[in-house]
Amino acid sequence: MQLTLMYFSPTGTTKKIVAAVGKKFFENMLSKTQIVDLTPLAARLRSYAFDEEDVVIFGAPVYGGRVPPILKSVFENIQGNGARAVAISVYGNRDYDDALLETCDLLGERGFRVCAAGAFIGEHSYSALVGAGRPDAEDLLAATTFAIAAYEKVVNGAPIGKPVRGNRPYRELSASMLAPKKAPVFDAEKCVHCRKCVSVCPVCNIKADLSDCGRCIACAACVKGCPKGARFFDDEGVLAARARLEANCTERRSPKFFL
Repeated sequence: MQLTLMYFSPTGTTKKIVAAVGKKFFENMLSKTQIVDLTPLAARLRSYAFDEEDVVIFGAPVYGGRVPPILKSVFENIQGNGARAVAISVYGNRDYDDALLETCDLLGERGFRVCAAGAFIGEHSYSALVGAGRPDAEDLLAATTFAIAAYEKVVNGAPIGKPVRGNRPYRELSASMLAPKKAPVFDAEKCVHCRKCVSVCPVCNIKADLSDCGRCIACAACVKGCPKGARFFDDEGVLAARARLEANCTERRSPKFFL
């Protein structure tokens, strides 16, 4: 039996939740653990195969109420072969809409037995005021509580008993969600050319000279990851979305579990 923590996490929030859930599973299983970080491009180009004795905790952020489009090819290269799975969506305090249901469906289509699912909150990639500082200590405690219950389901191989919130057909992704975005710009006075932004970009969009390759997905990895705070969005669409979020989505939301 092998435990695999698999996640796409450009800003690190999904990673924190998956790690918290995985820690409790590891304590109970005492099995070999594999970490598959799908954020780097190279990891998303590989194929992954599991068997019915394996357990996979899969996490992804919510983009426009859906699973990030960039993960479509990843699912095509995963073979569940009866492995048990826990699905996790992390959203920026607005709503997870159909993303968690879609994650469960995608895992099921690839041959996994999905036993539990959870929607958690992370700081929004566009604003430090929306979901500020999350996941925080309360969220990580909730992740541990979820893991205890999910572990029992996984051990028994039982499918999710409570319908996962969401709709089929899923929320339609807008053309802007599917198209390349204008990349965040940088403040030349603050930038120290450490090239951290180059290394954290999941689509290899930033060249060594910090110029834009034209394939940005607006994940904010470079914005959140810049040690000097030199990267920022100036795209009108992103700024308008940020204003809406800050006006309507600052009230604290709570994780939801489906077991």
